[in-house]
Amino acid sequence: MTQSVPRWHAELVLVGITLIWGGTFAIVKEAVVAISPFLFTGVRFLLALALVGLVWRGSFHRWHPHTLRHGLLLGLLLSGGFLLQTLGLQYTTASRSAFITGATVALVPLFQLLLQRRPVAAWEWLGAAMTLVGLWQLSNPELGQWNPGDLLTVASTLFWATYIVVLDTVTRSTVTAFNTSVQLTFVQFAVVACAGLATYGIVVSTAPPGTERGLSSLLMPTVWVALAYTAVLASLIAMLAQTHYQRFTTPVRATLLYSLEPVFASAIAWGFLGERLTQHEFVGAGLILVGIAIAQFFGIYCRS
Repeated sequence: MTQSVPRWHAELVLVGITLIWGGTFAIVKEAVVAISPFLFTGVRFLLALALVGLVWRGSFHRWHPHTLRHGLLLGLLLSGGFLLQTLGLQYTTASRSAFITGATVALVPLFQLLLQRRPVAAWEWLGAAMTLVGLWQLSNPELGQWNPGDLLTVASTLFWATYIVVLDTVTRSTVTAFNTSVQLTFVQFAVVACAGLATYGIVVSTAPPGTERGLSSLLMPTVWVALAYTAVLASLIAMLAQTHYQRFTTPVRATLLYSLEPVFASAIAWGFLGERLTQHEFVGAGLILVGIAIAQFFGIYCRS
């Protein structure tokens, strides 16, 4: 029997997850200068995989029949999101990438409707639209012609949106205990680690000698700090919590909460790196908060 969790409790956990993810920008910013993004992704999830197996080793005595299949599917979606987004960043600006990725908030209601046949409340559509405008203001992408990096990032956004909806479907139907969440997370981490390291291997084998950042970059302090943060907090804790708690809210409401990530990232960058928000960035952050408030508070008094 699945133990029910109040929606407000689950959504508070998702906000905490988003805060952790927001912190990755300031910490990883310098690390990826020294290390290949693909190698970093592979090692990050390999470390997280080892930690899950060590900390919750008692969770693997009995596997749910569908855990491996669902974990592989989720892991492939997660890998597609991470790898395509990383590739896109090689050809587009960070601001354009941030806005396009944030557009997931507009895709999830549509994907929820198409994949789950689950109606989306009017206030959730309104909240998503308001949040999308806020993301535009916050990231302030430069207008211009689309480039290959933009297209790769669009493809990654399709993976993110599909992942959120599929995660909701899978966990609602198969997660009966915390052990199942651990198993699902373990399989996902294994798939992403393999995908990241395999992609790095392909890049190294095809790149001219001396142009690819090698394994020696793993010894740099900035890289280890970033790996420790992303492997333990952003992967082990945050993604395990996401796998376990997201099913207690809707995919649309979860995505609205996840859209707080650039707001948290900006605040953390301001505190630790001294970066300052411009006026339009403050407006964007405010619109995101308003969009989330619309979806949250209308949901208290109305029932979808």
